[in-house]
Amino acid sequence: MMKMTDDNLAVYQMRENRYKNKEIAAAMHKELFYIEDIIRQNNRIGKKLYREDDEWQRLNARRNKHRNEALSNGKS
Repeated sequence: MMKMTDDNLAVYQMRENRYKNKEIAAAMHKELFYIEDIIRQNNRIGKKLYREDDEWQRLNARRNKHRNEALSNGKS
């Protein structure tokens, strides 16, 4: 068995830290893709909601226009 000197221990710890850093980097990379997917989904939902709200506003304006015309025709 090899005797553990300070140099050997330092090399061992550096290798262990490098391995841990690679694992951490891989996990962060995976997390980043996960976050990007969530952002992409939220953007899609936001665009859909905006489109639906815009369509609702148009329909509401048209309904109000017809209602106002009907009211003004009834008063004349």
